[in-house]
Amino acid sequence: MEETLSVTRASELKKLQEEEAAQKLEAERMEQEFLAAQAVQETKAAAAKKAAAKANLARLKRKHELSRRKAEAQLQMLKVKQQMEAEQALELEKIKA
Repeated sequence: MEETLSVTRASELKKLQEEEAAQKLEAERMEQEFLAAQAVQETKAAAAKKAAAKANLARLKRKHELSRRKAEAQLQMLKVKQQMEAEQALELEKIKA
């Protein structure tokens, strides 16, 4: 009787250990799935951040180019204005002379 009880307890203990091992494996599998999904999300977030930075850089480059062109045009207009004023001053001197 004791032997049968001992065998039964051993069998139950083995079954419980197997169930516990299976649960542990399942928990590890779920953790790995979670970590993989988290890595995918982080990769997507990093890609979005990179794309936003790239777009911002392109915007800044366009803005800089427009500012540079505007400054060039203003400088050219100033040169033309100075040349016209110099020509007018020369004409006035000719008239006075």
